[in-house]
Amino acid sequence: MHEVLAILKKDVRRLWWQIGAAAAASAILGCMDARRAMAQPLIVEGLLNMLLPLVWACLIAQAIHHEALVGDREFWMTRPYRWPRLLAAKALFAALSVHLPSLVTDAAILAARGYNPVKALPQLLMKQLLLAEGLTLPAMVLAALVSNLIQFVIGIPVLFVTLTAALGFQRAFPLPHAVAHLAIGFVAVAAVPVALLQFRGRRTGLARILAASTLLAAGLLATLAAAQQTFALKVDESRANIHPAMTLAPPDPRAVHGSFGRRMFTTLPFRFPGLPGSDEALVASVSMDISGANGVRYHHDPLRMDFDLGVSQIKNGATTLFLGLTHAAYNRIKDSKVTISGTAGFVVYERDREVRLPVGPAGDVSESIHCSSDLQAGQYDDGSLDVFCDSPSRGAALADIRIYEMSKGVLRTGPPAFGSNSSPSPLVAWLSPLQRWQRSFQLPSTHWTGDELAERPVAIVPLRLAGYSTVSFKATDIDLREYTR
Repeated sequence: MHEVLAILKKDVRRLWWQIGAAAAASAILGCMDARRAMAQPLIVEGLLNMLLPLVWACLIAQAIHHEALVGDREFWMTRPYRWPRLLAAKALFAALSVHLPSLVTDAAILAARGYNPVKALPQLLMKQLLLAEGLTLPAMVLAALVSNLIQFVIGIPVLFVTLTAALGFQRAFPLPHAVAHLAIGFVAVAAVPVALLQFRGRRTGLARILAASTLLAAGLLATLAAAQQTFALKVDESRANIHPAMTLAPPDPRAVHGSFGRRMFTTLPFRFPGLPGSDEALVASVSMDISGANGVRYHHDPLRMDFDLGVSQIKNGATTLFLGLTHAAYNRIKDSKVTISGTAGFVVYERDREVRLPVGPAGDVSESIHCSSDLQAGQYDDGSLDVFCDSPSRGAALADIRIYEMSKGVLRTGPPAFGSNSSPSPLVAWLSPLQRWQRSFQLPSTHWTGDELAERPVAIVPLRLAGYSTVSFKATDIDLREYTR
């Protein structure tokens, strides 16, 4: 233990200003995150979310390169270092310089937003685990396999991919990130023997081959592992008693379909008998086959697409699948009856009781969801009312946000804006411990004062995760022309 602490003190003494700069950047990012009252971050916060992992990775690489493992002429090899203690010292350095500041910053953000960090400790620790899988372990292995920082920087794109796949899994809904997380988990597990091989015997060539083989195997795993298979693991894990059926409904005369560009779009309405109408559900994955006469068959899954397929949210036990076939494919099967079959996986939520909050400062919708609203003056119109919610729970969701007793078009609302991990770069906040939602209501032509709005509270319906389920479906003797008229 004395040798581990001696190596750690030496690394801290040499890299103290880099450690301080990284901690300061983490603190600045935490202050911006804690004060932000909108779904998407401003550009400075978004850029810090991208630069801070790069700073952490380079910090880990510098500590590793103080006792470089590539070559046989490094001065430290003349000292009585034992490889387990050297590896422990480097791992402890990464924990103290990367994970500890990140954990403290996340806890401070939650406390500033009115949450109890102790109750949210499982979510905080899960984020640190994902950060270790996506950044710390790959950075340590990459630094151990190269001889200097320049070579390490060349390998930064690999770290960017692993970090994106790992932290992207924090979104509220599990797919399509389940496949990516499975691959990153494989990389993290395989990184341990690579690190042990290099630290113990400094067999750089063999370690590099093993590392490259690991990345290749992870890529093949992500390619071959169907989303349905990984989703089935979620179903088994949840053990929820959700067993609905899935049947094709008659054509909807109000549906929009027909020829658009190079595709013939078909609207397929489906119903879910057995799913309570009060529940909300989201289709997370669909695998579909279309079989026609003369052995014609088209297949769709997230990796091989013979046709386009879009899904919508399940409402009142029904949803719509949007099918886009090329004109050549459509012409081959339109004159014959087809069979549509496949499997769908979805997430089921239970609607909680409605909570009404006055317009103004933050209020508690539930123990894990806080919301606030704010009047925004418009330069060319009467402005808007912005409703903002956040939660430390990645499984939290909001079913509906509306102004009470104003459903007759007095206030108009656009689609909700989601933040945290679903924003395009550089407006991204993947290091945030909070999931955020935002919805804006346009004020009517006659200006409403704050007192008038205060008499009409904001109504919010939170959702509670009920579980996951998969369902198989099959419809025979279907005439696609009936669904494209």
